[in-house]
Amino acid sequence: MKHIIKRIAATGVAALLAAGTVTAVSAARVASDHIIAKTSNNSLELFSIEGKKLLFTYGSASGDSASGTSRFYVSVDDNFSNLYVDDTADNDTYTISGSTNEYGVDVTRRVQIIPNSINGNLDTVEFSAVFTNNTDESHTVACRIFLDTMVEDNDYAPFRITGVGSIENRTQFEGNDIPESFQVFNSLSNPSMIGTGSFAKGTGKPDIVQFSSYRADSNTLIPECDPSRTTGDSAVNAIWTNRTLAPGESIVCTAYYGIGLIDIQESSELMLGATRNTSGFTVNEDGTGYNPIKLTGYVSNNGTGTLNSVAMSLTVPDGVSCGEATVSYPELNVGAEKQHTWTLEATPSAVEKTVTVTLEAVSAETGKVEPMSYTFTIPAIEGLEPIVAPTTEPETTVPETTVAETTVTPTTVPATASSTKDEATKSEATASEANNGAVQTGQALPAAIILVVLLAAVGVVYFMRRKEN
Repeated sequence: MKHIIKRIAATGVAALLAAGTVTAVSAARVASDHIIAKTSNNSLELFSIEGKKLLFTYGSASGDSASGTSRFYVSVDDNFSNLYVDDTADNDTYTISGSTNEYGVDVTRRVQIIPNSINGNLDTVEFSAVFTNNTDESHTVACRIFLDTMVEDNDYAPFRITGVGSIENRTQFEGNDIPESFQVFNSLSNPSMIGTGSFAKGTGKPDIVQFSSYRADSNTLIPECDPSRTTGDSAVNAIWTNRTLAPGESIVCTAYYGIGLIDIQESSELMLGATRNTSGFTVNEDGTGYNPIKLTGYVSNNGTGTLNSVAMSLTVPDGVSCGEATVSYPELNVGAEKQHTWTLEATPSAVEKTVTVTLEAVSAETGKVEPMSYTFTIPAIEGLEPIVAPTTEPETTVPETTVAETTVTPTTVPATASSTKDEATKSEATASEANNGAVQTGQALPAAIILVVLLAAVGVVYFMRRKEN
């Protein structure tokens, strides 16, 4: 019954917006090995290659007709309208595109299948509106990309928003509060398919994003988003508010949506899951550091009783930071789910390296579940000086050397022929002292000779006297 009401409502809105215009139902279609994109002149459709729906439609993945409820809205000089174009499909580039002119401004709608940022699979679709002012005067332009999300047969699939958590009520984000990405899936226990979306950064970033309801869609740039009401029939609005487009200028409004990836660890009643927004660090625009990585962990209770003291923790290596490493939940009821997003930041490196982070979960009843590990590449930054770790040399202990006290006897060096004038004078003075009878050290031989001579003289005198007697 809900689908019938939705179809009548969709037909009515399209009829009102297309009053006086003949519309076609033929579809342009491109397909990769993973995803199928289709458009008609005013609607968008998206399927997995198996034909499972990612956006609401009454059509099918095959066939040449389209009847989706997702669409582009544009505004030129405050003239708001549903965008109608005749598309052309290019299967070589997986691109569907078509152009029209709105109040003097050329508008191109482009739908292109591109690789995802995790494993490179062609399973993400880039939705873009390109405004080009080819007139001689400025114009004010605005855009809304409306995605009527659906996962397989669940048109009421709730949102799980990176850095925010699971939401059930209509929620609007503006400016810097706009989340980087979101997921749409039923539960961790049966994620047969996941839808995931994100938004352009920089100048192409939307001003407002609404996680709302299909039923809140209306013929206005910014639909009402009442936070007291549930999303119900879930849908996303990416909104670019009025901006001035000078002659010759162009702007691009871009949103992304496609097949999401989630890793599940089902080793116990406490189920652990994780998603990430990229497979490695990338150098930022100014080349001085890296864009952060968002890693979201999920825990859910798939058992039959409440789990207590539940916690998730992330272990990171040196050179990577993640903020608060552990988050705790006092209890997790049966069927309940919690999520937390870590922002990983890497220290700039002059050489490329690979790092591994590990996500764990635990509860009082189950203990630790099997951990999940992710490996990320940190690229080298040009011009950065390598950090050389200081080398610590072992201390060398030199044993103390005890020098025995030595008595050195002074040595008198005799003068040589090359003696100086002062040395010759010093020799003469020494000889003079010897002649005066002063005994000098080193002159014992002359003194002994004198003593012998005296004794000999005494002996002679004594001998002569005895002879006379």
